[in-house]
Amino acid sequence: MDDEENTEARAASGRRIAGTVAGSFSVVVVLAAVSYAVMVSVVNWVTVGVLSYPVGGVAPFVVITGAILTIPIVVPTVLVSVRMAT
Repeated sequence: MDDEENTEARAASGRRIAGTVAGSFSVVVVLAAVSYAVMVSVVNWVTVGVLSYPVGGVAPFVVITGAILTIPIVVPTVLVSVRMAT
């Protein structure tokens, strides 16, 4: 009887961990996509709209800046997710 209960408890624990990981991954992807889109829009607006730089010269800078500025969103989300999973 104990073996069956332990097996069921392990299965429930495994499902809980899988659910936490899947949910955390979804949150990381959504927050990264939103923060990247916002940063790209802001940097593009400032450089092209306000400062009147040419789009061709600014495009790589906009993409790199947007990617770098998403790091503060991704790192805390991952840390919180790992904390929840343990």
